[in-house]
Amino acid sequence: MNVIEQKRIRLGLTQKQLANMIGVDRTTVGKWELGISIPRVNKLLILAKILNCSIEDIYSCKRKKTMNSPQQ
Repeated sequence: MNVIEQKRIRLGLTQKQLANMIGVDRTTVGKWELGISIPRVNKLLILAKILNCSIEDIYSCKRKKTMNSPQQ
């Protein structure tokens, strides 16, 4: 579970509710939570404010996943 998902659940929000607050599709939030994609800058600022966390908190999850990925 990544930071976005943890904080969303802690706030009692569904993916759809969070998506509506940010102005994206629910599947976009799902991709962020799975680490498939990351929020664009203009959405990242809104997301961090809603989740009451820093931008670094959101990106730290993606960095850890990338650093732990096997090299090819």
